[in-house]
Amino acid sequence: MRFPLALTTKIAAYIVGQKLRGTKKFATVLQLEPLHTCNLTCTGCGRIREYSTSLKDMMTLEDCLGAAEECNAPMISICGGEPLIYPHIEALVEGLLEQGRIVYICTNAMFMRKKMREWLTKELRKSESGNRKDLEEKIDLLVSNGLVSEKDAATIRNPQSAIRDNVIAEQVDVLECPPRQLGTGS
Repeated sequence: MRFPLALTTKIAAYIVGQKLRGTKKFATVLQLEPLHTCNLTCTGCGRIREYSTSLKDMMTLEDCLGAAEECNAPMISICGGEPLIYPHIEALVEGLLEQGRIVYICTNAMFMRKKMREWLTKELRKSESGNRKDLEEKIDLLVSNGLVSEKDAATIRNPQSAIRDNVIAEQVDVLECPPRQLGTGS
């Protein structure tokens, strides 16, 4: 099967529902660009020229989630420049999933390893008393599939590692930021 059954079923149900309501035109995918900034400077890419005046602009988290609600498309493609540069990418994906959306992130994957390590570290720290065994198994599976190195796995598991301290420090900084910096618009 080309696409997962759950995805195909959800999109098909959405389309049938729109047709039964008599909606002539409706979106099936929202292409969401929370920022235009990219970490690459590829030869021939027009983004640097075309968006030179807005490379530093960034949508607030609330604007991104509001656009998804307004559009009401079942699938969201987060793209832009590089979406993993967007400081609220985790909260954006979480918010879109809470809205019941199918989420795709179009990335050049240069930051995937770093983001994966940070996420696993944060989850492992949160699970000190909970589902640590499940996370350990996931880390072992990632290592066995070559997606995480032994060195990265050791760093993630080490309670004194710099990455764990940095992730915790970043969480504290975010919690202590004034609301405007978090993109609440107030």
